Amino acid sequence: MTVTRRGLAWLIGAVGLTAGLSAGPGLWRLAFPPEIETEPVPGLPGFRRVPRPGPALSPLIGLTAEPPPPLPEDPCAALFGPAPEVPEAVPVACFTDIRCPWCRQLTPLLIARAARRPAAIRIAWQPLPLLGESSVLAARAALAAEVQGAALDWQERTMGGALVPTPRGMREIAAGMGLDIAAFERDMAHPRTEARLAEARALAAAFGFVGTPGLVVGRVAILGGVDGPMLDRLIAEGRAAPGSACG
Repeated sequence: MTVTRRGLAWLIGAVGLTAGLSAGPGLWRLAFPPEIETEPVPGLPGFRRVPRPGPALSPLIGLTAEPPPPLPEDPCAALFGPAPEVPEAVPVACFTDIRCPWCRQLTPLLIARAARRPAAIRIAWQPLPLLGESSVLAARAALAAEVQGAALDWQERTMGGALVPTPRGMREIAAGMGLDIAAFERDMAHPRTEARLAEARALAAAFGFVGTPGLVVGRVAILGGVDGPMLDRLIAEGRAAPGSACG
């Protein structure tokens, strides 16, 4: 039996296709990932969110007895911070709680991408303390470190393990970072810190974040743990989007 080059190429292609199909849907999804399904976010025009499976839950249900504060007048500024020096960078807001184990998995992924491509993304940390007084203490400390320009360094130092926050422990971390301790302690108790926490809670409620971590990458919000490939995809789609809800 004689096999031509054209026939051999066809045979090899057929075998490859059969092997790919037999490998199951996982390989197909890897090569041709499905479109990320999103829905509009009520009250936040231009933003979309990845729907959560199962019945809808009221924002922050069971986590606080008080209704969420009203949205800030400028949700974009509250979410992502001041206008960026590099407008091409994709804004990423990360709602996090120091006692959340999934946050400790996501934070290093974000930090690694910010370090590898600092012009590609800009991260705004949104402390959302939902797991008790120690979470609130850590959130205040994170915002106090942010005032001194150490937001990313603080996240890297505190989210690397299962840290149980204490006032002394927060001061020791701040001292180890070379922060002004007197200013650090003042900022922890400053009214603007309380205002920032209220803004984060209002934004989380608007996006439907019933827990942490929550991410807003460009115009797309997603609740829950996100792995590296999914994070890269969200960033890439945010970069390719023809505009931003925040202008």
